[in-house]
Amino acid sequence: MSRNRGQSLTLFGNPISHPLNIILIINCAIFLLQNFANQQLIYRFALIPEFVVSGAVWQVFTYGFLHAVDLIPFHLLVNMYGMYMLGTHIIPIIGKTKFTIFYFLSQLGAGIFVVGSAYLNQILGGEIPILESMMTPTIGASGALFGLLALFGVFYPNTELLLFVFPVRAKNAVWFSLLIGYLFSLFGNGGISNTCHLGGAVTGLLLYQILKKQIRPNGLQVLPGFEWEDPKQNKNLKPAKQPSVEDLFVDQKKYNETILSFIQSEDNTSKIESYLLEKQVQNANICPPSTYNTQDPICLRCEWLPNCALRKTKE
Repeated sequence: MSRNRGQSLTLFGNPISHPLNIILIINCAIFLLQNFANQQLIYRFALIPEFVVSGAVWQVFTYGFLHAVDLIPFHLLVNMYGMYMLGTHIIPIIGKTKFTIFYFLSQLGAGIFVVGSAYLNQILGGEIPILESMMTPTIGASGALFGLLALFGVFYPNTELLLFVFPVRAKNAVWFSLLIGYLFSLFGNGGISNTCHLGGAVTGLLLYQILKKQIRPNGLQVLPGFEWEDPKQNKNLKPAKQPSVEDLFVDQKKYNETILSFIQSEDNTSKIESYLLEKQVQNANICPPSTYNTQDPICLRCEWLPNCALRKTKE
């Protein structure tokens, strides 16, 4: 957290009032409260389907601000890191307001999915491992996070993400994560609410379908792996302009022309040598003396020209 003189307080390069920082601060503050009253907060605000159908409807939303209280807050760190990283790429496309809407509605949608899954499991006998239990509490921001991950996959489908040490394209990241999660549920006890993750992703994708005409990223440059997948919208994107060879060396050319101009205007060899000594490039692999030509475009764009010029002056 920092503040320059005359500027507002910032955190991770964003104003403290930025949605990413507001979400981060709220989750961290509630995590600190959990260290003093964890069970009370879990009982009242975690998502327990039996409590929701009995009237505690706020739990379908409040669960997303609670995290596992351990010596190392791994649960909180992973969710907040993911939120911040995904949000950094999504906000420039959809804006802060729509990002906030996507985040919290994905959290809400995920909570509703959990309650629906638990109720379905109860109707079917309560023994289906991939469905939720009416009395098992669900906590964490991962429902909202999966909504963002699904949205990131829409905008940057071919970007590679590292999930469970496997490189996965962003457009497949949600489904790959869900597959791993459901395998854990079937063959182990990973303590993962796959329904919450699925609900967040589905909610995020539904919101995108509803609002996509308003969030088309006009002017977003097409970078390698960041192609817009909808062919109808590809025509609205402009490929990133590739710099010409001249553009790449324009600054070096101007620098060298300044040096040559000084050499031509100065008659005192000692002054020229002193001037060039200050501009020498260390460990330069300069060309043979015969190739030095100030009219040659290659020489004019070479960063080692001062070294060759000094050698020429001493001849």
